[in-house]
Amino acid sequence: MSELLGSQASTLRLEGRPESLFTPVSSVRKNARLITLEEHAVTPFPTPTISTTFATFQGDFVAGLKDRLGNIDLRLKVMDANNIGAQIISLNQPTAQAFIKVEEAVEFCQKANQFLYQSYCQRHPDRFFGFATLPTQTGQAAATELERCVQEYGFVGAMVNGFTNTTDETQGLYLDDPQFDALWEVSERLQKPIFIHPRVPLQSNLKVLHDMPILHGAPYGFARETVEHILRLMYSGVFDRFPKLKVCLGHMGEGLSWILPRTDTTFRMYNLEAQGPKKKRFQEYFQDNILPNTSGMPRTSALLNLMAEAKISNIMFAVDYPYESIAEMREWFESVPISDQTWKDIGYRNAIRLFGLPLDYD
Repeated sequence: MSELLGSQASTLRLEGRPESLFTPVSSVRKNARLITLEEHAVTPFPTPTISTTFATFQGDFVAGLKDRLGNIDLRLKVMDANNIGAQIISLNQPTAQAFIKVEEAVEFCQKANQFLYQSYCQRHPDRFFGFATLPTQTGQAAATELERCVQEYGFVGAMVNGFTNTTDETQGLYLDDPQFDALWEVSERLQKPIFIHPRVPLQSNLKVLHDMPILHGAPYGFARETVEHILRLMYSGVFDRFPKLKVCLGHMGEGLSWILPRTDTTFRMYNLEAQGPKKKRFQEYFQDNILPNTSGMPRTSALLNLMAEAKISNIMFAVDYPYESIAEMREWFESVPISDQTWKDIGYRNAIRLFGLPLDYD
């Protein structure tokens, strides 16, 4: 790790707020354009109403949330003010995963993806790139829409907002279901990553916190739901069948960098390795198949842990705009105690390479 920290290693302090970690920022960092990839927008097309915890949020930051979600000119101004060269845009959760009927989901996705392309990517081709929204009510429908969006719109991947609703309100449809091999085949063949984004867990999974709805979403429930989804993919053998598949995760990998070492230790200690379909250690899948980013986590200790457990060539900078502050995330990231070369890799180079973006910020 010392070679990654560079000359700033001696200044590292892990205690206290992120502000206590700030070190002098080089002009290299101040002048560098960054790329962010967990950045959300909305469309004029409605989705089924899903209860969320957004109504519980308060304060001035929340007051302008709707405007920031849909105001493209404001988005560009904020990007310019913070030297963000490009964003990969995706729709706000839960989007298509809220539908039950596949026909309705397909129609929504086709309209939404066209809107995303025409409003953002086509108008500002060097500033915005697209993640497709997929109708995951069936694996084949999702695969077809991904391939269409890559071919017609040049989208660089897709975002799936967690499980898909079913007629049984206590059960969700997850991407380890065998029918989604059709989607994974297209994703791997086209080399277009799938981003699994959090959503509020099923109510049947929230019984312990039933009287604490404020914890159901971003403060806690989002991470839990996404971790369990990824564990399903790992344990079921999805990454063994599709070894070159790449899955994006936000929020420093949703905590998997420190959860999985314990998981692997338990499997080894109690001879559980032979009792499931997976063929590798969980940490190996995390290193080989997961593309984690920094969204919503301006915490240096979390980034250093992620760098120790994941491949640095897979880690990328992200914000989670407009739910997080671009200015705050940029200020924190400029001061993390890593070498400038590693900083550039995480800040924009890895995204350019992994998503095949036609950009050169060096």
